[in-house]
Amino acid sequence: MSVPHILIIEARFYDENADQLLSGAKGALDAAQATYEILTVPGILEIPSAMQYALLRGTDLSGRPYDGVVALGCAVKGETDHYEHVCAESMAGVRQMSLMHQAPTGNGILTCPTWELAMNRADPNGADNVGGRAAKACLRMIEIKRRFGL
Repeated sequence: MSVPHILIIEARFYDENADQLLSGAKGALDAAQATYEILTVPGILEIPSAMQYALLRGTDLSGRPYDGVVALGCAVKGETDHYEHVCAESMAGVRQMSLMHQAPTGNGILTCPTWELAMNRADPNGADNVGGRAAKACLRMIEIKRRFGL
């Protein structure tokens, strides 16, 4: 069985949080000896579009096919309802791209009411380690897809 090759799409709207999520994801993928490519987008709302572009191509720039996608990013609630729209649309978009392209996906997009909670959940050394959990979810979904011969 081949080593999984993963596309990590990271939103850099909150750099400090993104660094933590990415560290957790890379740690989990390195532990599994998976390879990965990182694609950076401005915010979580752009993740589904970037996912669509990459999955339409199907391969990285060297021609190696992606076995799965890890989506990483964060939205923190502010004073307007913009947060609710961005969260709902980005989550729905990731789900839609995953299903449309039959792409094993780990969703590590945080939607948090406070910055403190967002940082706690992103901490790769913490109990949540959302980046690491998203990477592990992607790897598990690859196993399941392969089990069914897809």
